[in-house]
Amino acid sequence: MDKIIQNDFTYGEHDDHFFNQGFNAYCRPDIQQSMLEDEVRTCFYRDAIYNNKHLFEDKVVMDFGCGSGILSMFAAKAGAKKVFGVEASDLAKTTKKNVKKNGLDHIITILEGKVEEIELPGEDKVDILLSEVMGVGLIHEGTLQSLVIARDRFLKPGGILFPDKNTLYICAIEDKKMHDKHVSYWKDVNGFDMKAMAEASKAYVWKQPIRPQQPVTDYYTLREYDWNTCRLDEIFFTSPFKLKCNRKDTVHSLAVFFDCEFSACSTKTVLSTGPEAPMTHWMQLTCHLDEPVEVDKGEELEGTFTAKAYNGRDLQFDIDLDFKGTLGSTKLSREFYYYWGMNSQMQYKED
Repeated sequence: MDKIIQNDFTYGEHDDHFFNQGFNAYCRPDIQQSMLEDEVRTCFYRDAIYNNKHLFEDKVVMDFGCGSGILSMFAAKAGAKKVFGVEASDLAKTTKKNVKKNGLDHIITILEGKVEEIELPGEDKVDILLSEVMGVGLIHEGTLQSLVIARDRFLKPGGILFPDKNTLYICAIEDKKMHDKHVSYWKDVNGFDMKAMAEASKAYVWKQPIRPQQPVTDYYTLREYDWNTCRLDEIFFTSPFKLKCNRKDTVHSLAVFFDCEFSACSTKTVLSTGPEAPMTHWMQLTCHLDEPVEVDKGEELEGTFTAKAYNGRDLQFDIDLDFKGTLGSTKLSREFYYYWGMNSQMQYKED
């Protein structure tokens, strides 16, 4: 892991959970429960596995980053001959109890350790590499690097990654409520000018739900990942983007989200975290413009987007945008940061 650098943007429980505890932050029951209670995510995985039992029957499966063991148990119920659940945190001890309590310890073996270091008892390779290690904005948390390592170490030639593809998107959105909350708020706080706080707020990547009507532009594909072939040096990237406005409106922010595909399934099976899809615990990530800008239908916002790791497990976006339209113009050149532990700033409720 990269050397940890304390900085002005570090706050809250982040220090304790990741600077000091590392993987053991995942032992928190609230974190595990938030993922299990995400019915869109959990039921999608369950149905993808149960509806494709022919893939799992009599196969050896690795569930990488198995957490509480739910996916391992799905795989066992789908007919897997052997399941290795790999968990780097101390949660593995509890997961072993979960497996035994459900009478599946004759199929499932929980291995505590990093995938870079563990060995499989009685097996060299597996037929299926099952995982749910997608972070917020897909690449947050640094776990996709370990997925590539797990593939290279343990997946048989011609084996199945489940899922095996992700696509990362960007669009521009109307976001007055949250732009006002995070940026405009600081212009007048009980009569005091605190715009210096707004500068720090602008540098955050905010995790929040976006409603289907908020996108002002089409979606642009920043990156397509095929985990059958993706290399470690291809996870982080720089990409140009071009966003075509589909109506006259005000743009306050840029939003990032992703899709997840199980291409081995008998029918096309895709989980979307986009604004039009049912809400998941991943929600979407937003980066605020310094100031809102008016756009007209057909105009295009062009720029460059860079995604990179920050402090090992956190996420940095570098965004450059220079837009001149008939109704307004804006220029943006900023580094944005997302930290583990930053919760949603607004509950998803219909207006």
